[in-house]
Amino acid sequence: MTKVKDRLASALLLIPLLIVPQIASGQQSRRFNPNSYPAKSFRVTQHDYPLGDFTIRIINVRKPFKPDAPPPMYCRAWLQVRSGDTMLRQAYFDDIEPVGYYFGIFVPKHQPLEDYFLALKEGDYDGRLLLVGKDGSLTDIPGGTFSLTPDKRYLIGAHDSDYASMFVFDLRIRKLVIDGEKEKLPAVADLYLDRVGYYFTEDDETGQSPDPSQKTVQIARLDLKHLKVTEDVKTKAQLESDRKMDHLTSWPMTHDCTSER
Repeated sequence: MTKVKDRLASALLLIPLLIVPQIASGQQSRRFNPNSYPAKSFRVTQHDYPLGDFTIRIINVRKPFKPDAPPPMYCRAWLQVRSGDTMLRQAYFDDIEPVGYYFGIFVPKHQPLEDYFLALKEGDYDGRLLLVGKDGSLTDIPGGTFSLTPDKRYLIGAHDSDYASMFVFDLRIRKLVIDGEKEKLPAVADLYLDRVGYYFTEDDETGQSPDPSQKTVQIARLDLKHLKVTEDVKTKAQLESDRKMDHLTSWPMTHDCTSER
């Protein structure tokens, strides 16, 4: 992955149930008004998903390329947490650019967590994982590929960005407990598990041995007990003997910026 010098600090937003906030992703948030998106200029799709006493509504607005049409230029998206006809809170993305990957808000075919609804925003070189709890809370953290620990407590993943930083999210306390961007940790590639625990291979092979049989791999080892990261090395043979972790879920991304299933 392309390296950049500047590492943007990611923000974890935990939303109390009794407040009616909006996560605006760096933009002034706005509520969805269908009258603002006429069919001649925009393609609007939405889909509702039940979650206990709440409904999750995902809206994607995509504009065919027409320079004279009003904003957004590419894609505008909302994830709303609703109770009946009332919108309690939302995550809003003003204009998602189709850079580097897919773009829009995506939902997995099967929700992998019993107590959460998951959605993934892609685009802008800034993947965001959106988690809605059964109490209607909404959490926005760095998103991308991730795995779940066997005790179902931690999500371990890498941010879909031009700098793939690691993250660990504690599902029990709803908190980002390791934030690779904020802590300026090395960019990472794949997640593995050995007898000691979890580790990432680092996304930089500078200085590694040219001999494939003796090649060492720089790794970033996770200490989930003390919530810290240490650097280490492994040989290629050791790496091949360890378990490469599967992603917790797959994201159907056949079409960009659409809520259709």
